[in-house]
Parts: sequence; C-alpha cells; structure tokens
Amino acid sequence: PHLPPSIRAYMGDPRGRWEGDTLVVDTTNFTEKYSFRGSDQNLHLIERFTRVDADTINYEFTIDDPTAFTKPWTLKLELKAALDTELIEEVCLEGERSLQHLLAK
Repeated sequence: PHLPPSIRAYMGDPRGRWEGDTLVVDTTNFTEKYSFRGSDQNLHLIERFTRVDADTINYEFTIDDPTAFTKPWTLKLELKAALDTELIEEVCLEGERSLQHLLAK
C-alpha cells in the first residue's frame, strides 16, 4: 500500500507489482513542487513495462490529475535497445563537473 497522503515526496511514492509479464508501477503522493504538464500533488501516475523480446519493451503510462486534466490520458511507446552502443556510467566525483570532463581525461 501507499504511504498516507500526508507523507509526500518530490518524485512521489511508487509501488510496483507484477501483472503477468508486465511490471506495473503505481505512483501517488507527489508534492506540489513536482509538475508534469501542469499537474500538482493530485497526480496519479501508472506505468507499465512489458518485455516483448530481447530488444524491445512496451512502455505505457497513464496520467490522472483532475486538477490539471479533464480526464486521464495514456501514452504508449515501444522502446528498442540501442544495439552496438557502448554504455558509459556517469558518476559524481568530487571536483568533476561533467561527463564530458571525465571523458576528456
């Protein structure tokens, strides 16, 4: 269950669960400082991640905030793996200013 509505976090209070092969992340309890397209602390975000194959994830999110929108809305995206791409870990080190600065060494 979510935390009580009196306990809020900037990025909300996410809770995950599995529905078959789909990871569902349900997030509530945002603060008034967080705003997505005019939303406020009433934002309710539901995300769904479903692996289609080794290189593809279907990503779907639903936004519900009656103070910002007349009705909930959903966006669906197909995320493809970036093949033949080197992953670079970005870390925060004392005195370092940016990823470009780290790579220049």
